[in-house]
Amino acid sequence: MNRRKFIASTGGIGTAAIGTTVVLSGSAAAEIRDYTFRGTSISGESDDGSVTDIRAKAVNVGFRYEGLDEEPEEATVELQVVHGGETETIDEATTEVSGTSQSNVALGKELAGSVLDHDGLSASDFKAEEDSSTTEKNVALRLKLTVNGVNGSSETDLNVVMRNTEADAGVGGEADGEVVTEEEDDPDDDPDDGPVEEINAIIEDINAQLENVDPVSTIEDTSNETIGALIDEIFTQVTAEIEAQAGVEYDVSTPAEAREAAENASLPPIADALNNAADAVEEIAALADYTIDDGGDGGNDTVAEINAIVEDINAKLENVDPVGTIEDTSDETIGALIDEIFTQVTAEIEAQAGVEYDVSTPAEAREAAEDASLPPIADALNNAADAVEEIAALADYTIDDGSDGDGGDGENDDSDTVAEINAIVEDINAKLENVDPVGTIENTDDGTIDDLVAEIFTQVTAEIEAQSGMEYDVSTVAEAREAAENAPLPPIADALNNAADAVEDIRNLASQ
Repeated sequence: MNRRKFIASTGGIGTAAIGTTVVLSGSAAAEIRDYTFRGTSISGESDDGSVTDIRAKAVNVGFRYEGLDEEPEEATVELQVVHGGETETIDEATTEVSGTSQSNVALGKELAGSVLDHDGLSASDFKAEEDSSTTEKNVALRLKLTVNGVNGSSETDLNVVMRNTEADAGVGGEADGEVVTEEEDDPDDDPDDGPVEEINAIIEDINAQLENVDPVSTIEDTSNETIGALIDEIFTQVTAEIEAQAGVEYDVSTPAEAREAAENASLPPIADALNNAADAVEEIAALADYTIDDGGDGGNDTVAEINAIVEDINAKLENVDPVGTIEDTSDETIGALIDEIFTQVTAEIEAQAGVEYDVSTPAEAREAAEDASLPPIADALNNAADAVEEIAALADYTIDDGSDGDGGDGENDDSDTVAEINAIVEDINAKLENVDPVGTIENTDDGTIDDLVAEIFTQVTAEIEAQSGMEYDVSTVAEAREAAENAPLPPIADALNNAADAVEDIRNLASQ
């Protein structure tokens, strides 16, 4: 289970962001990208306090290097356990690299292994001997990067807590660390113990972030009554913790209400706490096969999603009235909502920039965006179009774009595709300042698309040469991405990657 922190308290467990550059010979340097080990405090329980294994994992690992004398072929990242002055590698992975400098390389693999593979550690070191006793021990986890003999590393403490409980206690763990115990099965165990254990692990994650209020109680069964009471307690304690830390009161009892409150939260940690509580409750409900009562029928989920989009729009409206939220997804309601979105967004543009727009469909908004005099105006119009299309999809609403609806011979579908491709072309042309624009198309024949792709790469690389003096010869998406990885400047990499993205979008559209 991968869950975010509920409230990001300074110095709290799981917040150790690490990543120090280690400079070796000359000016060469290698660095593990700022990496937060999740699950840096893991716990387990058994009826005799014993532990069989302790697992650690690192995910989403990235790194950088620079100033190498020779171009490397590969880089290796090791997950290590450091204890008593000795280091043991418990997992490693190698990935291909190229270029004497790279700014942001993803390893693309998880690293995982047993902490007890370290020769200086054994299961007995972590055993809690007495009933109701607790043993707590720190070891260090390290990520080490090696590329052409240049090293960089990141390190954090792993806090392992082992509890000796009375018989029949559950076993807990966390997202990226796990304490493994062996206990004899009790024939009287409830068949729901699996979900109970997983749910209690989620509760322990929540409790780890509650510093000022009582912890949420664990459960012993997954009856509807138990789960309903648990959900109420989670929201009660999380909002009480927010009030204790930030002085802000919230009254939420469902994931939808928590997410809505998060959207309007004054501080990111508050929004995270509310969203994480919603995530936890939804995960618990899924595990327990419990239906959350959101006060209405299933259509309210769609209403909530649409209203979340509306609130995102309203967050950008500073000079006009907000767009009203909805209570149903009837065609009449959605049609009126779309009209109001375009009305208020264009009114906000006029208030801020003094420019008037009259748009009522996504197509009109995108067309106006292409001709907009300022990037923020284009962004506002495109964002409104995106929002309306997303709302229409959620509500199963057909947007009237003014066409005659004659789809018998497929010509209108092809025209729509041509329009979408030409919109991509215009986006490309907006970035070409020193070369001729890429030509638009009139059909999606294979020859036409091939010629368009060739012209895109030709004009984009010509623009790069005009601006930076760097020549590139690419004719495929793969070649463009490879060139982007070795580009000396981020804007060049962006231009090549954007061209590759555009070509992929165009070919996908043309193949439909």
